[in-house]
Amino acid sequence: MRDPRGQSAKRRRMAVVIVHYRTPDLLIDCIDTVMPEIDSARDEVVIVDAASGEEHVSRIRPLRERPGVTLIEAEKNLGFAGGNNIGLRHVLSGGGGEYVMLLNPDTLVRPGAFATLREFLDQHPEAAFVGPRLEHLDGTPQLSAFGDQTPISEFIRGANIGPITRALNRWEVYGEVRNAPHRTDWLAGACILMRGDVPQRVGLLDERYFMYYEEADYFRQARLLGLNAWYLPTARVVHLVGRSSGIVNEEKGAKRLPAYWFESRHRYFRKHFGYLGMIAADAAWLSGHALNGLRRLATGVSYSAVARFETRDLLRHSLREMTKVRMQGAQTA
Repeated sequence: MRDPRGQSAKRRRMAVVIVHYRTPDLLIDCIDTVMPEIDSARDEVVIVDAASGEEHVSRIRPLRERPGVTLIEAEKNLGFAGGNNIGLRHVLSGGGGEYVMLLNPDTLVRPGAFATLREFLDQHPEAAFVGPRLEHLDGTPQLSAFGDQTPISEFIRGANIGPITRALNRWEVYGEVRNAPHRTDWLAGACILMRGDVPQRVGLLDERYFMYYEEADYFRQARLLGLNAWYLPTARVVHLVGRSSGIVNEEKGAKRLPAYWFESRHRYFRKHFGYLGMIAADAAWLSGHALNGLRRLATGVSYSAVARFETRDLLRHSLREMTKVRMQGAQTA
């Protein structure tokens, strides 16, 4: 293996891939916490800028002067999956490494987190992935280990009613934050450490997802190959939720879910459960949400800013998806 300057280099121990889009201040703060966690002689931080524009890129170009940091300026914004794939291809073309990490720019790494995650994989050969405890700045934990997404879990999510969630707990995606290491179906993409051979075994992320559901999709493919994911709360990483995507803003509150969220959701259910499974997932969420609406009428509780629009947006995107499928079927008939 050789480094970009043509000099001989040792095999890379760890590569950290970070996709950046128009949040230079967040990225710089993130890198400031990453640098003490790496050994620049053995590790590489690969920043992929997703065509942010000169105003933003000029702010982050000085980061490439730091030891072990590589900056790739993409010509187009390919979303979370596409941006990470650019970084992963760079890593693979350079000989890979023992470990590969996907890290969001809206994170701050607590001291010792990277070493703790690596040690876990070293000590647990049955684990292919491990994720840290994600938390807010004040140390409050965030849910970052999830159950499988299925049509039944969509009914639970739509209803959001305690007795229903408890009765169908086996299919719950969003459980409680646990204080002990445990196996999980999938991990939040804000920080994931995987063994270096995972991208070759599973492949790259599905770039048809612009953003959202790509992690659930990737981990589902990995599970089919017998690759397990674990949650490790002793490794801690601050996640400034939604700052890099713009879905959440602390000053303005929650925003309406973007079109690509619904597109990704439909793609996920159609890919893994078929066309009828996608319809079942929509029907399940709408049925659950109808029950939630009846409860709210009885109690006088109002909907959240996001939930007020979700039924209408889901129906619109569901009809669009069904129309698309019918047109594709007519063209191939």
